[in-house]
Amino acid sequence: MNLDHFVSPKDFKPDIPTAKTYNGIYAMHKYWAKKPYNIIRNFILNYTSKDEIVLDPFCGSGISVTEAIFTGRKAIGIDINPIAIFITEMMLKKIQIKKLKEEYNKLELECKDKINNLYLIKRGGEQFIGTHFLWKDDQLTEIWYKRGNKKVIDTPTDDDINLANSFSYDKIPYFYPKRKFFHNSRINADGNKHIYELFTPRNLYALSLLYDRIEKISDEDIRNTLKFVFTASLGQASKLVFVIKRRGKFSDKRRNIERKEVGSWVIGYWIPKEHFEINVWKCFENRYRKILSAKEKQMRTEYLLEPATNFDDLVKTNKNLLLVLGSAHNELKNFPENSIDYIITDPPHGDRIPYLELSMMWNEWLRKEVNYDDEIVISDSRDRNKDIINYLELFNIVLKNLERVLKPDHYFTLIFNSLDDYAWINLVKSLNDQNFVLYKIEFLRYSSNSVVQDTREGGLKTDFALTFKKDQNKIKKEVELLSGDKFQNIIINKIRDYIDKSEKGLETYEILNLLISEFYKDNKIFKPSEVLNIIKNNFNKVGNKWK
Repeated sequence: MNLDHFVSPKDFKPDIPTAKTYNGIYAMHKYWAKKPYNIIRNFILNYTSKDEIVLDPFCGSGISVTEAIFTGRKAIGIDINPIAIFITEMMLKKIQIKKLKEEYNKLELECKDKINNLYLIKRGGEQFIGTHFLWKDDQLTEIWYKRGNKKVIDTPTDDDINLANSFSYDKIPYFYPKRKFFHNSRINADGNKHIYELFTPRNLYALSLLYDRIEKISDEDIRNTLKFVFTASLGQASKLVFVIKRRGKFSDKRRNIERKEVGSWVIGYWIPKEHFEINVWKCFENRYRKILSAKEKQMRTEYLLEPATNFDDLVKTNKNLLLVLGSAHNELKNFPENSIDYIITDPPHGDRIPYLELSMMWNEWLRKEVNYDDEIVISDSRDRNKDIINYLELFNIVLKNLERVLKPDHYFTLIFNSLDDYAWINLVKSLNDQNFVLYKIEFLRYSSNSVVQDTREGGLKTDFALTFKKDQNKIKKEVELLSGDKFQNIIINKIRDYIDKSEKGLETYEILNLLISEFYKDNKIFKPSEVLNIIKNNFNKVGNKWK
């Protein structure tokens, strides 16, 4: 199969553009493994026309959905994760800015002083509001506060320590999440710990007070927007914020001293031995300003949002958005055959990201019911029985239904990042069993070095963007699984050629990308684990590159 002879779809741009950083609405709320919005837009523009239907059965934070809407298409987003649907809704919804500001001002009037009083700092007969508190091994070691416009870094007094330790989880009169984690060492989730233990008792008190007031807002759109601000600020209000230490000349005497900076919630539930406790109102206020700015710009953007209630409503009217909370393998069964113009999705990649477990903090604060049983994932948590067999069984159902609902001669782009032998081989074979013909293989780079990247041996630093065309006249042939001594010799020679052409050597993921791209075009695959062993045993590694 020589892809060079294939006819490109209309207006196709041959190369994936450089990934842009997240800004505007895409920077409002954290979510796992976001894809660069401009690259997703590029795919949508290349493979669809206006008013056609774009489907993402694993929509996540909704980038494919929003880009479909922004480019004049109709969009369907499905996800089993409640916070994913919530984020997607909030990214697209235009809000009356005047009403939002009015309600925020009321919230500020009622809550700001109450919360700030929890962080009072007394020095020389004066009172100040603490902004940052550094904890090390459960001991308060440093305090930051503002004296006028000047930032003061100070050692805590007995009064500061007594105030911080005066709060306890069991004396908080407002709602807060009390569920325990699934035990999963991969994401540092301890099954004996509760979600609320991600926060200091003081910060938990402040958060629960604030959330209680937000829930009393009568206007649903404004209430949800401020809940969105709240969940977006939770990470920085938690113990998950680590301390960054840098050395430089910051003192008047120009000596090298250590400067401490604020990190962020990265991924998983790792509480560092030295972490920040940040004033909850400061976290909320900072996130509100960021979201307000994005929403103000959004109000000047010319697009209409008309949510539909079901598929017929979407197709037979001018409505352009259908969001479905549910599992893809169940929900896709409800869509008609040959009804979708284009599918683009970034599905769960085996055990790489346990989305529902990583979203527990958000979903539990929002009091969302979560269907953990039907998630398509491989989880290291023994509590969940989510193994490779369950993952492949459910994922294969999805692939069959994607082929069923896609219109003939239309395109399906699958963004995938997994080199698990079984997951990869199953994916290729399952796609081959459908009326999907491989059209194009591309590599999608991230907008920045993502903390979600798989750092395990052989982990990919790029995603495969595999685009298929639905061809009902496809002549199916078996996928050839390569192995053995002959295969090993071929691979060694291929890698030597790649390295010779690169001059500077290649990283592991670059070699794997080249091999998979070359062989998959001819319907041939291999076990990535075998190739990793071949690389280790036959090439020398200098730094992070093979020579």
